[in-house]
Amino acid sequence: SWVPALGGWLVTSHPLGRNALARTSDFTVWAEPNLVRASLGVMMLTSDPPDHARQRQPFDEPFRMRAVRERFEERVSARAERLLDSLAPRGSCELVGDFAAPFSIGVAGDILGLSLDDVPKVQGFYEAFAGAMTYDGDPEPQRRADAAREAFSQILLREVARVRELPDDSITSAVTNDTETELSDDAIVAQLRVILFGAIETVESMVVNAVLLLLEHPAELGAVHAEPSRVPNAVEEAMRLIPPVAFIERWTAAPTTLGDVALGEGEFIGVSTLAANRDPEVFPDPLRFDVRRENARHHLAFSFGVHHCLGFNMARLQGPIAVQAILDRLSGLEIVEAPEPQGFAFRRPPELHLRWAS
Repeated sequence: SWVPALGGWLVTSHPLGRNALARTSDFTVWAEPNLVRASLGVMMLTSDPPDHARQRQPFDEPFRMRAVRERFEERVSARAERLLDSLAPRGSCELVGDFAAPFSIGVAGDILGLSLDDVPKVQGFYEAFAGAMTYDGDPEPQRRADAAREAFSQILLREVARVRELPDDSITSAVTNDTETELSDDAIVAQLRVILFGAIETVESMVVNAVLLLLEHPAELGAVHAEPSRVPNAVEEAMRLIPPVAFIERWTAAPTTLGDVALGEGEFIGVSTLAANRDPEVFPDPLRFDVRRENARHHLAFSFGVHHCLGFNMARLQGPIAVQAILDRLSGLEIVEAPEPQGFAFRRPPELHLRWAS
């Protein structure tokens, strides 16, 4: 559909969304109005092949499933348990600030070997980045994102210099000290910014959205209590229904067609993952939260094609571990207050207040 407010085309069909994301020769991310690039800079998510492959390749191997599980499963579980050790006796919390943010930021630091101890500061950087990715014409969010990018880049450049001088077993050290890496320090930092954005913003929202939906649907919560092996699929179903990344941008690289619509060069295409994940032709009874849904993993929350989320294996490790730990440790968990999920590009409730039997 042509949407004047977007100045472009909105794709709401799951097959057409996948098609647009897969066709890198017809649809490009290299465009001046790309709000992700304006916010986070030039990096793998805002570059086309072959530059995209050059930027992404040094980080590919450490994020494969086997490497992720062998290197990080114990650390992820330990961090979730440490956070819950302090939360459990309290009897109540605000899940975003008290668990999801420190969990996602802490694990991101563990993965990349970065010192991200100042959770509010890092969270503030990424709130500024996300705030600039909205098509409302207000220049102030972009100014905040520019300032956040400069401040965060200085922190990351110091981290790169540190692991060059004192190498360790982190992903950042491996990439920085790889003699075959063609990336400059500024380019490494640019990749780290977007990897951290996915590791923080996406995981934070994934955990909060999954807990919200489980508590709002007692029968589904009962199903995962009865069969904990359903937790990973419950997290996938939550990502389908409330995708952390709800909107993906593309532009036409040349005249082409999508579905039965003829498109000229340079036209804007916005793929609504929120809509595509509720396509009734792919997901029967799409508005229902169903932890038994057999094709829940077919959602587009991790995008598709060459720009498919680099850290999807890590996210699929973290989400179920965190949700399972919350359900195990916080007995009698219930919602106190839960604003509606919101956000055009990135979607979750801004807060989620919970209580349990302490």
